[in-house]
Amino acid sequence: MAVEEAVVQESRGDPWYYTVNRALANIVPLGLGYWISLPVSDLFYALWGRKRQTAKRNYARILGRDIEDPEVTRLARSSFRHFGRYIVELLHVQGWTLEEIMERTTIHGEENFHEARAYNKGVIFASAHMGSFEVASSLLLTGDYKITSVAEWLRPKLLMDWIVVCRRRAGVTLLPARGTGIKLIRALRRNEMVALVVDVGVRNGDGRPVSFCGQKTYFPTAPARLARITGAPLVFGVGLRQPGNRFDVYMSTPVFADASLDPEEDAQRTTQRIVDEFERFVRLYPDQWYVFRDMFPQNGA
Repeated sequence: MAVEEAVVQESRGDPWYYTVNRALANIVPLGLGYWISLPVSDLFYALWGRKRQTAKRNYARILGRDIEDPEVTRLARSSFRHFGRYIVELLHVQGWTLEEIMERTTIHGEENFHEARAYNKGVIFASAHMGSFEVASSLLLTGDYKITSVAEWLRPKLLMDWIVVCRRRAGVTLLPARGTGIKLIRALRRNEMVALVVDVGVRNGDGRPVSFCGQKTYFPTAPARLARITGAPLVFGVGLRQPGNRFDVYMSTPVFADASLDPEEDAQRTTQRIVDEFERFVRLYPDQWYVFRDMFPQNGA
């Protein structure tokens, strides 16, 4: 079943796995879930050699160190552990109330998001595979915004079905990663929100070079091109894990396309501004970035 088919398929009740998920979220404390995830994450770090090496390549490029440097290894292992916590949050947030979300979260830059909304052209919410996207998106949904996002098909099928149900129950419509540009444009023209991730890996970039962590690489320009076509502002946001099972959510000032520039120049400029926002948080919280795709050309070109 394709992602789009799973999205439009409505059931008369929640699937059993979602019902179990919500029940466990109300029983198992978040801290206990984190504790359980630690040995599981370490096991995946030991066994999943391909992803482990990818993470180490990325950290080596960011730090300017050898791939076997102890600090590179430490960050790679810590990234796996943070990803384990993210999976716990994906499960746990299904049982949170609005009061719990607000109690656990400190928002930085909320006025930036309200400013972007005030233009009434929709909002392109750009984020990354970092921290707790679940907490950040749950916070956005407390404002009763309609959100459309894209997703790649995951295996096994049960995992993807569960993600689709979780997103749908949270008010997020998932679309396939390819061939959905018109639907995203229509969502923005309805003054809704489109959520996109920017760190899709160098192989999935569309050819516009940017500077990221002192290195030349390529980031997708789809968010920038959507902003140019629709006039919608771009806001980069991320939710970051803090001590005490708390979260900080940051939202950047709105970024706009510049119609006076050549389309390719504008796409590169706007993308670079979003990448600069992303880099700031990578520098501050490197191990909360899930670096499981190559983000730099391996030959350094």
